[in-house]
Amino acid sequence: MFKFALKNMMIKKVKIILIVLSVVISASVAILAYNISQQVDDGLKTTTAKYTMIIGPAGSSTQLAMNTMFFTDKPVGTIPYEVYEDIKNDPDVAVAIPFTMGDSYNSAKIVGTTNEFLNDKSVDEGRMFENGVAFEAVVGAEVAEKYGISIGDKLVTSHGIGEGGHSHGDSSSLTVVGILDKTNTNYDNVIFTPVETVWHTHSNSDEEHSEEDEHEHEHGEICAVLVNLSNMGKFTYIQNKYQNADYINEDGDEISLSAISTSEVMRDILENVDMSSHIVLILCVIILLMNIFIISIITLLNMYDSKKEIALMRLIGVGMRKINLLYIIQNSIVGFISTVLAFGVSRICLIAMKEYISSMGIVLNAGVVYTFEWVIMAAVFIISIIPTVICTFSMSKKDGIEE
Repeated sequence: MFKFALKNMMIKKVKIILIVLSVVISASVAILAYNISQQVDDGLKTTTAKYTMIIGPAGSSTQLAMNTMFFTDKPVGTIPYEVYEDIKNDPDVAVAIPFTMGDSYNSAKIVGTTNEFLNDKSVDEGRMFENGVAFEAVVGAEVAEKYGISIGDKLVTSHGIGEGGHSHGDSSSLTVVGILDKTNTNYDNVIFTPVETVWHTHSNSDEEHSEEDEHEHEHGEICAVLVNLSNMGKFTYIQNKYQNADYINEDGDEISLSAISTSEVMRDILENVDMSSHIVLILCVIILLMNIFIISIITLLNMYDSKKEIALMRLIGVGMRKINLLYIIQNSIVGFISTVLAFGVSRICLIAMKEYISSMGIVLNAGVVYTFEWVIMAAVFIISIIPTVICTFSMSKKDGIEE
């Protein structure tokens, strides 16, 4: 019966291909939409949990959070290094990490910080950069793979964020001392270096730097400070202490600070993401209903064309049970192929969209499969069979050729 079903499918291969294409397109869209919405949601939640507060220039809270935690957008501005020193010496602060950004290597952004920023990451090759030693760099796994970077390579940076900036020349090149393990996060797409590198690069962009320069520097400015408190009961106190506090920058201008709660900012972002997730779920349901409609219509047309074929099989003594089984097997094969292809197409799309989505701070992992994706695929497979069962049995009764 299975071989006969395959032969029958080959005879109707054009119709079968149309059925497979319609199912693959609609099902892969449903799987892809759900997977992306979930990975974005998971990525936001995971990153948010790392720090409790971010202190930076007064401005957009969302921009400050997205820039420091997801390396997206441009920095809100700069603040004096003195802010970091004050925060670090605060007895209620457990962790204070300086953060600055401004240069790039091709499309990879360069973050100036301390190696404590990478304390939950490990290197695949080499070692972590040393604090205070300018021009050492640790490269994210995707950056290393994309540009063929190895330990000891010299990276010539461009001023500003993005490609095509003014080259600083060999005097400001970064020496790769480590390559991070792949994390499937936004850290894979970034190059990390001591904050001193950014200061030297910006203040001495046209001058040679010596080994002494790498260890001795004047404090410059940073973009933000990432904070974890030793006592969460002091959160409001610390936030009020630095919120709208005034400092004098290198130019003698007075600047105001902003102290934001990462959980509050991300809660606002996640509300929009959750709303998007609900919309995606609704779209998935609509797409599955479209699947039912499309498959049912095509099945009805197929069964209508098969009336003479069924009558002929009945004439030579083939029972309706076997005829029903034939078409169920046939559509089960079509459903299985369509489901597998839909899953494959969704993974190809995830890989193709990876670079674009990473520009928003979220890294898509084609290997991540959620339970609901299996539910969608199971539903698609079942939908491929049900119309056939209904049509074959109703047709046999209507034509009076049932057993």
